[in-house]
Amino acid sequence: MVEKEKIDDKNEGLGISGFTLGVLGIVFSGWVGLILSVIGFVFCFIQQKKHKTKFGKIGMILNIVGFVLSVVIIILYASVLAPLLNKTSIT
Repeated sequence: MVEKEKIDDKNEGLGISGFTLGVLGIVFSGWVGLILSVIGFVFCFIQQKKHKTKFGKIGMILNIVGFVLSVVIIILYASVLAPLLNKTSIT
């Protein structure tokens, strides 16, 4: 008989939460994505310190991508779109 590998879900809670927040941080890029990515990164960091998991590692990568993407979108909005919106006024 082949024994199935036991999965202990108690040790993966923060990693799964961080992974989910990383995905949401990419989807909601901007101010919301920035906040979600920071919280998700903290969750994954704590997970990796306690017990290393794949969700924790992938979550850290997703949170970094979400953070960088959010910062780029905020900078683009502040430097390109905001001045354009201020110039177009109805006279």
